[in-house]
Amino acid sequence: MNFSEKLKELRKHKGVTQTQMARELGVALSSIAMWESTTRKPPVETMIRLSKYFGVSVDEMLGLDNEHIDIVSLPVIAKVKAGYGSEMIEIDSGEIQVIPRSIIGNKSEEELMVFLVDGDSMAPKFLEGDRVLVSRQTSVDSGDIAIVSYCDHESGTIKKVHYEAGCDYVDLIPLNPKYSPVRIQGEALEGVRVVGKVIYLFRKI
Repeated sequence: MNFSEKLKELRKHKGVTQTQMARELGVALSSIAMWESTTRKPPVETMIRLSKYFGVSVDEMLGLDNEHIDIVSLPVIAKVKAGYGSEMIEIDSGEIQVIPRSIIGNKSEEELMVFLVDGDSMAPKFLEGDRVLVSRQTSVDSGDIAIVSYCDHESGTIKKVHYEAGCDYVDLIPLNPKYSPVRIQGEALEGVRVVGKVIYLFRKI
């Protein structure tokens, strides 16, 4: 039995309609209809809420008899602007991002951070309200998406980083064509610091 069949079975056994279930879980009715009729699955954190709602394990909901889903939970530590000229704002809301360990590979939890995206300069790939998983590192390859602080670490942003070996500059490039790249060069480069590389995107349905 696949996930969509299992979800439908659990809902009917609980005696609730899709509308009731959507209201009680705080999710869109269209999402539940999609999960029951397609192969699409909800994000991990929503899957865990569903398992608690029906009183079964995540493994059972996914139809996994002998497999185990290993997950880690990381706090959302800061809000980072997709634009320019704003500070990274620390978040102390207690918000948690649940992450399958298969995503992080052999990295330890101490090597990872989760940021909340604010703004639209990285749209359509990164939207306001998205969460990004970031690997702590002080350098990235040209072309990587990274969290970068600049202006003597007073400002921070999420941007595509571009540079060429031997050149005295780094470009911070938005993905949204409405915004222009910013080139940091010369002595200003001393105020640039790579916070980490973006390695995964989480988006709530």
